[in-house]
Amino acid sequence: MKRSIWMKRGAALLLALLLTAAWALPALAAEPGLINFQNKVRTYTDGMFPDVGDAWYTTYVAAVYELGLMQGDADGHFRPDGSVKLSETAALAARIHQNYFEGSTEFSQGEPWYQVYVDYCLENGILTADYPDYGAAAKRSDFAAILSRAMPDSALPQINEIGDGQIPDVPADSADAAEIYLLYRAGILTGNDIYGTFAPDSDIRRSEVAAIVSRMAYRSLRKTVTLTPKPPYPDLAEGARQDDDFFSDAAMLGNSLVDGMMLCSGLKNMTFYGKTGHTVYQNRLNELLQRQFGKVYIEFGINEVGSSQDEFIRRYRNIVTAIQAAMPEADVYIMAITPVTSARSAEGTFTMKKINAMNEALHALAEELQCWYLDCCTPLCGADGYLPSAYGGWDGSPHLSVDGYLAWAEVIRTHYAQ
Repeated sequence: MKRSIWMKRGAALLLALLLTAAWALPALAAEPGLINFQNKVRTYTDGMFPDVGDAWYTTYVAAVYELGLMQGDADGHFRPDGSVKLSETAALAARIHQNYFEGSTEFSQGEPWYQVYVDYCLENGILTADYPDYGAAAKRSDFAAILSRAMPDSALPQINEIGDGQIPDVPADSADAAEIYLLYRAGILTGNDIYGTFAPDSDIRRSEVAAIVSRMAYRSLRKTVTLTPKPPYPDLAEGARQDDDFFSDAAMLGNSLVDGMMLCSGLKNMTFYGKTGHTVYQNRLNELLQRQFGKVYIEFGINEVGSSQDEFIRRYRNIVTAIQAAMPEADVYIMAITPVTSARSAEGTFTMKKINAMNEALHALAEELQCWYLDCCTPLCGADGYLPSAYGGWDGSPHLSVDGYLAWAEVIRTHYAQ
């Protein structure tokens, strides 16, 4: 009897010692892998971001929010169209890398707040060089290159057959091409249209970031794509004249000249997003992006003649890529800046020399983004290279007369993607 009691006491003591020893051992580190992204730290509820709603990126926003990788602003908005800075890119990449390899993210922010993430990325080969300004907006190529190094290639297996050089605006020998093609082949990137256009020099938007990060974390969200060969952009050949039915799925976005087109062009079935008060760029663009169109015509530039051409093209590029992302199968037309009369050009503000230079830049942009360039300048010019006075409007130009708008509309009716 005594022996039995002592045996029970001994077994209890041994069990206590084993438990004590087990608690004394350090916690086992998580094994590297995508399994570590199954640990959600928050819960997303429908409608929690009033500016998200039921959009193409809603699933991705929910995923990154629950992983604790992205969140809203102080007003409770997600800002899907907002840009992402290089500092935020480094923070995302560092957290993804640490979560993949260690199963958690532990960073102590200092001054500046992003330095700990930059240091981590530099130490782990995620950043291959230091950026001079982490407060700058991240270009799509920068973001793709950095994020591609946040995981090993083994976590990004190929599911798409995409040959080198097949992405229209990413030559195989260009900077960051290897990283961009890696993400396309892994189903992380799909491009802005059926051709896979990437727009590497455009700012990346938060909605796009949510999609990329979600697809990296969850293989079930990765996309299989087959890229369609790109037509010969950007120039258009003259075709048969199209009637109003052709424009039933068309929209035109731009400045006060678009208002003139709406009133005078006779393009009855087209939807116009012109100038209303001072809301020219962002507000009208946001309205357009709420719908789907098969053709989108863009007319900006006359008000920017004489300003920074580089800044104008940067803003224009962002407008086009936003439309391409929202309507990947739409034909996008960058329309040339229309000409002015000789008298208006001589005044020195709206000169044909400036207009022609801006149009050359717009032609190059159309080629870069693989969309159509609609030359609305040359056909409206007389033999002297200026707008005929009969086409001049109430101010002589840049606004047009009814005949001028009708002539412009004829260019649109006879030049289109075929």
